[in-house]
Amino acid sequence: MPDFIQPCHSNIIIKTTVLNEPETADSRDSNTSCLHESGLPLTQPTAAGNIGDSNSTNVSHRRVSMSTDNSYSLITSTEAQDFTGIPEGLSFLLRFPQEHLFLLFADPDAILSRCSPQEYEAREPGCTAAWCRCMGQILEWIQHDPGDAPLISRQRYMQINALLTNGVQKMLNSHIPGTIRKGPVVYSSKDHTHKGIIQALLYKQRLEEEYEFCRGTRNASILVSPKSSIMPDSRFISNYNNLEGINIVFRPLRPDGSGPEKTASDDISFKCQLLALLEKEVITPLNKQLKALQDRKITKPRLLVKLIRIIAGYWPRLEQIHPPADGSCRTNYMLMQYIFMKFGFPPPVLRDPNAIDLVHTSLCKRIIGIGLKNSLALMDKMQQPSPTGVIIEQYTKRYLKKPACFFPRTRDYQKYLMPDALNFDDGYVAQMKQLTQEFIAQLDSLRTITQTGTRPLKTPLHGRKKSIINTQNN
Repeated sequence: MPDFIQPCHSNIIIKTTVLNEPETADSRDSNTSCLHESGLPLTQPTAAGNIGDSNSTNVSHRRVSMSTDNSYSLITSTEAQDFTGIPEGLSFLLRFPQEHLFLLFADPDAILSRCSPQEYEAREPGCTAAWCRCMGQILEWIQHDPGDAPLISRQRYMQINALLTNGVQKMLNSHIPGTIRKGPVVYSSKDHTHKGIIQALLYKQRLEEEYEFCRGTRNASILVSPKSSIMPDSRFISNYNNLEGINIVFRPLRPDGSGPEKTASDDISFKCQLLALLEKEVITPLNKQLKALQDRKITKPRLLVKLIRIIAGYWPRLEQIHPPADGSCRTNYMLMQYIFMKFGFPPPVLRDPNAIDLVHTSLCKRIIGIGLKNSLALMDKMQQPSPTGVIIEQYTKRYLKKPACFFPRTRDYQKYLMPDALNFDDGYVAQMKQLTQEFIAQLDSLRTITQTGTRPLKTPLHGRKKSIINTQNN
């Protein structure tokens, strides 16, 4: 009998099975890995002592020896640095030229090739102002969250969606900002991989077998263009047809039942169940892994490897559950940037955020790594490189030196990279500054903290506890 997830408006603790991941998992991340390799993310156990050292560290998903005179061992990845007065993740935002802040959320590929910033804004009027509000809230969370607060929650996830979609025009009529969808959705994809589609179908198939309420897409997941023919899941998996490079429309989980027997209560029931599924499949296990990562005494290169692995494991889950009716991709993208800044890294900048909707986990990890490299490329070149920036460069250098090890030979990795030089004309620069002026004003207050050395009232996570202890001792 399939399990039935209780509606999440009641105070219920959802138990999840935690699996131990072997330390050698990174070494199995090759292009020849099996389809099941992407499977489900595994929870890392909390270690009692230091892992690795700064002279021999996993700085990529293969063993790499790195010699350096600097020690990157950190008790926690999110402690604020004393010389800045603000958390390290936020300090990276101060390194961006004002005009490049627009590229943190927009589709840089469109700006570089097809349209001006104003034209991009006209596609969905209000989207830039919504991003500024959301990023302002992210700044507040990173600076003032209590030390024992979870990094994410279902309320916070939906709040990000509300901030990013409220007041934005040309959204789906069925979308209510900050709420779970109660009906079916579809999204198109052209940059998917065949292995990624198989991963999505296998994961969705498992959910459909376990939970009765989400069986409305069985045998009707993929719409192939230009013939517009629906390909059943079971037939696609068994025949192993190759849809790479072909435009498709993917159908995430949808409620079971349709027609005259379907009532409004069925929609409400599906909405409650999908919210509980989000909690069980993503929020709870992701928080456990991130909390375990925070509590470990670990070098920062090793921290980067593990954090990328965790985020890449849960991104496909969020895309396939697709909690809100609209704005799911931008919500997941902002969530990823928030987590990386919380752990003391710059926010990844993806040249096309939609390019990893239906890619397998192994490739997703590599794209996120390039997103961090893109972030460094957008920063002011006149400033001295930070130790964290050096770590990111070491992470990507090996793969970009030999791209055949990074991507399949048939896939052009250059399309994920930002150009070395961004020669925007004065009109583009003025438009980008004007559209993000609200967020620029918020960053000015951070610069004041940096210049005066004044620490915020609360510091994140373990740093806050240490501040309280120091105050009591004085």
